[in-house]
Amino acid sequence: MNIHQVSVSYVLEQDRLLIRINGKEGGELRAWLTRRLALGLMPVLNKTAGEQMAKVAGAGPSAASLEDKRQQMVSAFEKEASLRKGDFETPYQTQASAPADVPVGPEPLLLTEVKITLMGNGQLRLQMFEKFPGQDSSRNFQIMMDAPLSNGLLQLLHQGLQQSRWLEAPLAMTAATDLAPAGLTGAPDTEAAELSAETSKPRYLN
Repeated sequence: MNIHQVSVSYVLEQDRLLIRINGKEGGELRAWLTRRLALGLMPVLNKTAGEQMAKVAGAGPSAASLEDKRQQMVSAFEKEASLRKGDFETPYQTQASAPADVPVGPEPLLLTEVKITLMGNGQLRLQMFEKFPGQDSSRNFQIMMDAPLSNGLLQLLHQGLQQSRWLEAPLAMTAATDLAPAGLTGAPDTEAAELSAETSKPRYLN
């Protein structure tokens, strides 16, 4: 799939992040990301995206601490520069159906497993699975991302986490239990975060 745009939005009623990806040839992939999987995904994706940036920049591993710090500074600079290439202003264009070459059906996948692989050519492969006990088959799809796109996705996921307030969940849940009537909570910002993209060993999350 040749990715054109990516959108990440928090849906209050589902208490999930909705990832939407549309292609330049049309069609849209959709997936629900739960709190558990999102919080597990972020550090792994962040680390792998950093390795991807270093690989693209031609930086190799070094045992010297000073060199490690220098590479971290370079990686941070390049990450910021790659984000500036992303278009976070263009509205996301919703597509009516999934791409013809991806047999996932019209309903979003409820992700139960994510496989992240940094490929030899510097591309990052994300494989997303919906697997339930007792089912013979599962729905899945994969996307390939260059460094600017993977860092753009990270930015969108960070924004989605801020909208969800999941990082504040322990405090918020305590306050809601002690002070608020059942079923009444503050409404987080539900505005979608969006991105237009013009442009080892696998890691598993389940």
